[in-house]
Amino acid sequence: MHNDFLCPKCNGQLNAGDVLIFVSKTDDEKNGLLLLHPELGNYRVMNHKLFHISTGELVEFSCPICQENLTSEIDNNLAFIFMIDEKHVQHNILFSKINGERCTYKITGDDLKSFGEDSVNYIDIIKRSVAITQ
Repeated sequence: MHNDFLCPKCNGQLNAGDVLIFVSKTDDEKNGLLLLHPELGNYRVMNHKLFHISTGELVEFSCPICQENLTSEIDNNLAFIFMIDEKHVQHNILFSKINGERCTYKITGDDLKSFGEDSVNYIDIIKRSVAITQ
């Protein structure tokens, strides 16, 4: 299964090969690239060994193409991107910007799917914000 991931600001492709690529900045102003696994619910992250991110630290995600911040309007702890599936259906994807917090959401119309053991953390605010019933 192949999905394309796009920046919601410039519609640029965020995935290359088997990773999603983001420009990231930590609370203490360290900058680096984060490579995320494209499978929803897989929390494998790759980064340079000197780009250390502490557990619980908030990380800002930006598009590597247009440099726009990808913080969701729903909650400052979530990033927002688009996913286009093999059937060319667009989904809104939200994921936690807090290192170690495992939660991802796929929103398609009025359908909400959540992934990760921490997905309960934002489910109520997402449901209220997008008027979704699960």
